[in-house]
Amino acid sequence: MKIGIYSDIHDNIKNLEKTLNYFLENNIENTFFCGDFCSPIPAKTIGNSGVITYCVFGNGDGDRFTIQNLAFNQFDNLKLNAEYAVIELEDKKIAMTHYPFYANALAKTGEYNLVLCGHTHEVKIELLNKTTLINPGEIMGWNGNPTFVIYDLDNCSTEIIKVNDL
Repeated sequence: MKIGIYSDIHDNIKNLEKTLNYFLENNIENTFFCGDFCSPIPAKTIGNSGVITYCVFGNGDGDRFTIQNLAFNQFDNLKLNAEYAVIELEDKKIAMTHYPFYANALAKTGEYNLVLCGHTHEVKIELLNKTTLINPGEIMGWNGNPTFVIYDLDNCSTEIIKVNDL
């Protein structure tokens, strides 16, 4: 099974819609968002897409009340957690946070197959012992061509997708 990993939307709805369309067109049924919606607008866009998205908050998320309301009362596909989450999917244990410092520490424990983070707006894929640590870059586009990552849970392979190339 392939999953989608993305982070740091910062209200760039155009790039978010390209990303979500890629997931839909490629039958990526489970996605992971590593924080920084910024406003509730991206949360509503994700909710309306129908794409199952496990989410954590980042440091740039304002109006958390409205984002929580969307996740808990309007969109079943928006699986919102606080700043940290552990999700089990196909016998894989996945930890997710916005912050690389915490993600690095989680990965070093060896308790997870996959650890996800964001915040830096830069792609980083690293193997720490038997744990894959992934920062998918950013959807925002502040650092150039926005990116997200496709990860194959079966063979532990990664693919970096550049949004502007879609």
